[in-house]
Amino acid sequence: MSARVGCVLGRAKMKKTLSIFAAFLGVTSAAYAADIPAKAPSPTPAAFDWSGCYIGVEGGGTWGRSEQVAAASAFSGSTITGRFGLAGGLAGGTGGCNLEYNNFVFGLEDDFSWTNSHGSHNDLPPFVTTTLSETQEKWLNTLRGRVGYAIDRVMLYGTTGFALAGTQVLVSNPAVFGTLVDHQVHSGWVAGAGVEWAAWSAPWADVTFKVEYLHADFGSTLYFNPSVVLPGATIVTRETHLSDDIVRAGVNLKFNPGGGTVASK
Repeated sequence: MSARVGCVLGRAKMKKTLSIFAAFLGVTSAAYAADIPAKAPSPTPAAFDWSGCYIGVEGGGTWGRSEQVAAASAFSGSTITGRFGLAGGLAGGTGGCNLEYNNFVFGLEDDFSWTNSHGSHNDLPPFVTTTLSETQEKWLNTLRGRVGYAIDRVMLYGTTGFALAGTQVLVSNPAVFGTLVDHQVHSGWVAGAGVEWAAWSAPWADVTFKVEYLHADFGSTLYFNPSVVLPGATIVTRETHLSDDIVRAGVNLKFNPGGGTVASK
């Protein structure tokens, strides 16, 4: 009987000891967990802000079309050359300012480029077919508004505005009168689209790269007005039509005078 009682008491003491040990482990684990610092949340990267003014350089190619049409003489309204193509390179500088709000970017940009775009065609009957008429572009200038949508560091945009082109028309017949040149400035409209990517940032400035396509239509401008009468030949007044398709790439440096800010998203 006493042995059975001793066994029961021994079991009770063991249960009590295990309970005390388990409670001790629980308290110790909680204290250890309390001493472990909470993991700091990962910082959310700031969204890129397209607001600010910039300057840059750009270059590419231009492919145009021209036609010279008689605007005087008995053949007024007749094409002298028919439509012919122009092509050349261009390079220049650009500047502008952007304002971003809720991912939409509104801006104004001006650029000036030197170009060697040119094309020519022999005159068609009833004009003298041994005479060569040429259209050349010397420079291009566009002033455009831009509206874009920013996806952080990438912006897609459309653009439209006003364009100017410094041009000259050359009429050549070495056997009769040599070469005559007339200079004019064409004006017209321009529209296109592009994509720009912010590749590098510092507190004071950002570097962006862009690729864009522009179409410019300069309408018609009069050359050799009035007609030039030479011994054995007459250079008739002509309306010269001009249009361009431009593909170019550029690099811009956008300034952050306030040290850079986060756009409203």
